[in-house]
Amino acid sequence: MKKICMYLLNGMADHEHGYLLAALSSQKKPKYEFCTVALTKETIVTMGGLKVTPDYTLNEINKDDIIALILVGADIQLWLNKEQETILNLADELLKRNILVAGICGATLGLASKGLLNERIHTSNIEFLLTNFVKNYNGIKNYKNDIMAIYDKKLVTASSVGALLWTKYILENLEIFSKTAIENWYEYYKSGISKYYIEFMEVIKEDKNF
Repeated sequence: MKKICMYLLNGMADHEHGYLLAALSSQKKPKYEFCTVALTKETIVTMGGLKVTPDYTLNEINKDDIIALILVGADIQLWLNKEQETILNLADELLKRNILVAGICGATLGLASKGLLNERIHTSNIEFLLTNFVKNYNGIKNYKNDIMAIYDKKLVTASSVGALLWTKYILENLEIFSKTAIENWYEYYKSGISKYYIEFMEVIKEDKNF
């Protein structure tokens, strides 16, 4: 089974992957295995103090099994540290192979440091961070202000407040649910109107493919 791999690093933001994990848990018949990966098997500590033990090290993962790579935000300096070179090289390789990569918040700076935003439409927390902290960032012409998340050429980027829309783009790209189900799911969490949640549950209950 292909794998959706979420990279873990110390100090990662707790709130940015919550919508994605909740949505994936709603599947009746998961299309892909969700797993966590890290540089080592050592327990990582999130920004909020949650302790998480990775399922795999990066060396244990067959790259051909990855259907999506999820990069969660953290302090920008953490994503610009040399120790992130391995995961960013993997992101580069996967994008060249047309495999989905999704980076949010501070992870966008890591992606920018590899030049992966220069030729893709993208967003981040604020353009100042990219232009002032990433030396080889040359993608300002493709930067979108005041957009919480955006998808282009197999890359989803988002600001720290864009987790919901970011997740929507991931679900759509991987066809985790039908388009109707995803729209209902998104509208419920965006608006809080209960009819959308009811419609989402009805759609996935009736759809034998999900």
